[in-house]
Amino acid sequence: MTLDCRRLAFLVLTLIAATRATSAAQAAGGQSGAPQPADTPPAAAQSAPPPAAPVTADRPPGAFAVDVRLAMPSFNTGSSLADPLGLRTDQLPGRGWGLDIGAHVLPVRKGHFALGIGAEIVRAAGSKAPDPEDETAASDPIIETRFSAFVPQVSLNFGTARGWSYIGGGIAFMRRATGDVDAEVADWPRLTGIHYGGGARWFMSQHVAFTFDMRFYRIPEQEAEGTEVPFQPKSRMFLITAGLSFK
Repeated sequence: MTLDCRRLAFLVLTLIAATRATSAAQAAGGQSGAPQPADTPPAAAQSAPPPAAPVTADRPPGAFAVDVRLAMPSFNTGSSLADPLGLRTDQLPGRGWGLDIGAHVLPVRKGHFALGIGAEIVRAAGSKAPDPEDETAASDPIIETRFSAFVPQVSLNFGTARGWSYIGGGIAFMRRATGDVDAEVADWPRLTGIHYGGGARWFMSQHVAFTFDMRFYRIPEQEAEGTEVPFQPKSRMFLITAGLSFK
């Protein structure tokens, strides 16, 4: 937990620094303009143009964002997870692919800060085939791990409307299952855990941004239920997502 907190703190400081540097550069660019001619007649000075609208880069983050991202989970492959399944640790898949779709609103916005609420839906899976060069494992089955979650989130956002970083967390309602890919293993029971992490959004245009998120999931203990649901201890999963954000 201490190592996770240190990584998250480093991530947050890096994101905030990058966002502020981008905002400062955008503000400097918006303030620079062509100099006025020195021989402007007095009549022109009396008909000065109206004040310009606020620069978009100076507006607070938000007011909403819809994210569509590719998910890359890092599954736990410890012996405490493999033993109850009758598997070896080298049979468990360590990586996977999936999709993360979410929507967030930022109802409280002031200066370079905004409070956000939202939710995401995550679905991902990974599989691992036996090593064909390992004669002792040649007959092993292909093992698949599936993960899905509904992820409500509260976030603190720092930056401007042209790009902002954030940290956030909340409760996660998760399902997972590991087994022989040819055995049609059903999803195990839904578990309620927590998640926390951070990310950023950088808008390439007024409505489209590149976004990424790095998040830890704390998965609670799963009790055995008959022969179909095995015991699984508390575990942790790390998930990286990257894609596009729209507002």
